Amino acid sequence: MDEIPIEQIIRSRRRSISLVITPDGHLIVRAPLKAPAALINKFVNEKSGWIKKKIGEIRQRPAATEHRYEEGETFFYLGRAYPLHIVESGKNPIERTDRLCVCRTLIPDIKHRLKCWYVQEAQREIHARCMWFSMTTGYTPKSIRISDARRRWGSCTSTGGINFSWRLIQAPLEIVDYVIVHELVHLKQHDHSKKFWSKVKEIMPDYERRREWLRENERLLRI
Repeated sequence: MDEIPIEQIIRSRRRSISLVITPDGHLIVRAPLKAPAALINKFVNEKSGWIKKKIGEIRQRPAATEHRYEEGETFFYLGRAYPLHIVESGKNPIERTDRLCVCRTLIPDIKHRLKCWYVQEAQREIHARCMWFSMTTGYTPKSIRISDARRRWGSCTSTGGINFSWRLIQAPLEIVDYVIVHELVHLKQHDHSKKFWSKVKEIMPDYERRREWLRENERLLRI
């Protein structure tokens, strides 16, 4: 049997071993602090069929976006595609109309400037949606922060704060809402047990459809 390479082992105070397949098709293992390597390898071998199936599915998904930052190239914002348009001047250095208009003066640093624009938009839109769901569900985070995370759309801290990757602002609003609800529920239910998913479903009955969309399309949400 072919050995399945483990990209990373993340140890924490968790009680069980779990497996994560990244958007690039790599295997990450989450394990208890004192779990021996032999036990981890045994668990991976037992799940080899599932792992290979998931990696195969990922490789059939749309390829990751490789941007060249050229005229007409597509960029996403809340699920809608906007062609990049270079303008000589404008009211704002970056402006969203029916296109994503960027002043020519930004071209030397366009990748960084677009990232900063996305971060600002995420801080405004995601923060507002999170506050709305917080009010309707009663789950109140102590802080809401926009991060530069590449592999996690959202995370919940041990102190009750919530982090969201700025890249999430590229996804449709219903997907943004799913990630927000997911993290809010983690404030009360820290694991991914049946109880956790039951609480998510109470708030968002169609969460499975939204979660699947994110799994299928996450490689498109990169700049």
